[in-house]
Amino acid sequence: MEETAPQKSLILYACGSDLIVDFIEVCLKNDIEIKSIINNLPAQAGHDHGLGCISVAVCDFARAHPPFLVPLFTPRNRYLATREALGHGLTPFGLLSDRLNDLPLKFTHGVGCFINKRVVVGADTRIGDHVLINRGACLGHHVVLDDYVSIGPGVVTGGGVTLKTGALVGAGAVILPGVTVGEQAVVGGGAVVAKDVEAGSVVVGNPAKHMRGNENVF
Repeated sequence: MEETAPQKSLILYACGSDLIVDFIEVCLKNDIEIKSIINNLPAQAGHDHGLGCISVAVCDFARAHPPFLVPLFTPRNRYLATREALGHGLTPFGLLSDRLNDLPLKFTHGVGCFINKRVVVGADTRIGDHVLINRGACLGHHVVLDDYVSIGPGVVTGGGVTLKTGALVGAGAVILPGVTVGEQAVVGGGAVVAKDVEAGSVVVGNPAKHMRGNENVF
């Protein structure tokens, strides 16, 4: 769905990433108040993802205050942290995007999305829920990003590219027009992708070739 109501404050949740610096700066530039930064506990028995749980006191505070965003880059970690936050009764923020980004007039997005600085998004792009686009990325027209997709810094895509749920594209990769990257697939940094990428696979190089399966699926 497309977020329409303005949101002026949020909670940063599961901040185990250097991206928190950019999150904070973009919030300040957009006059969005950060009500709370919730850092998770270290990994515990039975929780290999290392996210832990937030305390009941913090959970009660969060329910009475603004929605959350998760500043974690990898789709798996963002998925797990988001599931945890939703399980505590929190609600996701809509879209946090730097004011200077070049976004199209016809543009749809879901909730829990972050678009970092100096990003260009082409016309008729569709973005799902909990998508992260890092700084300097340039997306072509009619691009589709499904839920939990991660786009690294400086990524370039041609028109008509589709990234399925949980796909990750590393820094500086290039995806040529019309290519589909399958669910939870990984495109290595600097790769040039000229043909479709199978779900759950890792591709690297120029031209991109299959290297192995993705071990970090959810």
